[in-house]
Amino acid sequence: MNWLFVLIPSLLSGLLGVVISICYYRNYEDRQRKVQLLERLLGNRHDVTGQSFTEALNQVFITFYDSQDVIKSLKEFYEVTMNLQRTLDLANQKLLDLFKAMCKNLKINIEPLADNFFLTPFNVKQTSDITKRQ
Repeated sequence: MNWLFVLIPSLLSGLLGVVISICYYRNYEDRQRKVQLLERLLGNRHDVTGQSFTEALNQVFITFYDSQDVIKSLKEFYEVTMNLQRTLDLANQKLLDLFKAMCKNLKINIEPLADNFFLTPFNVKQTSDITKRQ
């Protein structure tokens, strides 16, 4: 009878460990997918009409399905971009809102960054050309 008091808690603790590991790993994988998608969007923001940016943008609603803020921002950006009378400023603002919602969902602190950081991509080649001219 004493061996039952050892066996049952041992099995339960092992099972609990497996469940905790599975939950942790699932959350880790979800976060990694979200981070990779945000990286692709920001990495290709130099060509928002290009194929890579568009493919990543089309994956947002699946990858961030559990974030109402991101889905709402994506929907607003979609509505602006599909409107033939859209303005560039409004489209940029909605894209910025989408980036911020994604960062908020991922708990990425964007406070020290200005808005133009998200909309104006780095281009070292252009920067070095400006430096050479001076």
